[in-house]
Amino acid sequence: MARCQPDLLDTPEMPGQPRASGPTLAALAGAIHLGFDALATRLPATTPPYLLLDHAGEMFRGLVEALDRTAVIITVSVMAAAVNGIIAALLAVAFEGLPHRRRALAWTLLGLWTLGGALMMAIYLAPPWGIALGSLAAGIPRVLLVAWALDRVMPPAKSELPDSRAA
Repeated sequence: MARCQPDLLDTPEMPGQPRASGPTLAALAGAIHLGFDALATRLPATTPPYLLLDHAGEMFRGLVEALDRTAVIITVSVMAAAVNGIIAALLAVAFEGLPHRRRALAWTLLGLWTLGGALMMAIYLAPPWGIALGSLAAGIPRVLLVAWALDRVMPPAKSELPDSRAA
């Protein structure tokens, strides 16, 4: 069975191995973030920082209470998943040629998660320390799964390919 335009799908490193595109990577990472949001919000200590609305300032809490709380949480979660998915996809593409890209991607995403969450808590959230630390720590399995999943759908790095000179 013939494939349509194989040269557009093949990667130079592995002919016949399709390369995941940036939008595909972003959608995959965003879906993982949404799934984690749905699971993590069951416990206050694992809720992502951007969904700790009960610990926001009084004015912001009043706004959330005036609107439909569920709609606000869903909207914030979807928007955060979209932004986090795009960031993960951009980093995955940027790290594509690195020999240990999964590790580099995981550490970078974890750093961004921790920095972003800590800044959010410092600026407009005031959760108890246990919830703050739990919220940040809950990002560890999230970024590990995102890094693993994106790495799996991308072609192997050049250093992972069999050495063609050995034959």
